[in-house]
Amino acid sequence: MLAAKFDGTRTIAYVDVEKRRFKFLNRRGIFFEYRYPEMEGLWEDVDARKIVLDGELVIFEKGKPNFYLLEEREHVGSKTRIELLSKLHPATLVVFDVLHVDGKDLVDLPLERRKEILESRVSDSKRLVKCEYVLEKGVAFFDSVKRMGLEGAMAKKLDSPYEMGKRSRNWLKLKVFKTMDVVICGFTEGEGSREGYFGALLCGVWDRGKLRYVGRVGTGFDERTLERLRKMLDELRVESNPFDVFREEPRVVERVTWVKPKLVAEVKFMHLSEDLKMRAPSFVKLRADKSPDECVLDEEIKEI
Repeated sequence: MLAAKFDGTRTIAYVDVEKRRFKFLNRRGIFFEYRYPEMEGLWEDVDARKIVLDGELVIFEKGKPNFYLLEEREHVGSKTRIELLSKLHPATLVVFDVLHVDGKDLVDLPLERRKEILESRVSDSKRLVKCEYVLEKGVAFFDSVKRMGLEGAMAKKLDSPYEMGKRSRNWLKLKVFKTMDVVICGFTEGEGSREGYFGALLCGVWDRGKLRYVGRVGTGFDERTLERLRKMLDELRVESNPFDVFREEPRVVERVTWVKPKLVAEVKFMHLSEDLKMRAPSFVKLRADKSPDECVLDEEIKEI
């Protein structure tokens, strides 16, 4: 089975129809449903007393996911602002799996059966859509994913169980670009039009228990991201280099401001060099849903 992968926030949705309420849990184990008041009434789309769904929150703009709008939603704390953005840029819950229905866990059932249950128990609405998938003509489907500018696709075995918190050969990500989640550990000062912001971010990943430097990323930012990121970085300044494994030219190092390794970013790139540096990297987005200790060097990327 091949399904499109959207650029959104991974979400486990707990829906209690009898009590007319729902909860959203992100990958970091944090409940965040208060950020999405437009999801009120989600229980109306479910034929069950209680159900647990797996999906992604996505904000569509002109038919395409816009992660920048979603990212803004993820960092707003003001109740008034939350309400305003819920009306200006409402999110959609794209559902691709069902884990529990009315006291019965479904995770050990084959994916094909879970899809049947999902189809019979959940209805599409203005706030929820079931993720479409194909069982054949996968190459043509993936080509359409690329043309639409989506992140990639997920290939899943029809007989696979739901393996919580695991990487498995039963489910494979097929990305349009090579991407990696990295920890931001420092930045260089900006020049010219970037003066007052930053020039590049110094990025790292965990490799065999050590925080390894994998290069700088200085492209892919719009002005709004530059401004917001600089404010966040200024609050995390430290005096010492947080990397365990680090090699960079002295002329670069003398322009670096170090920060606590707290922020996670997704970066796309061509490949890793022999010394494990990203080639032609470009910033994609901040990952508020991932913690720094999840940024581990993937052996498959290493071999590319």
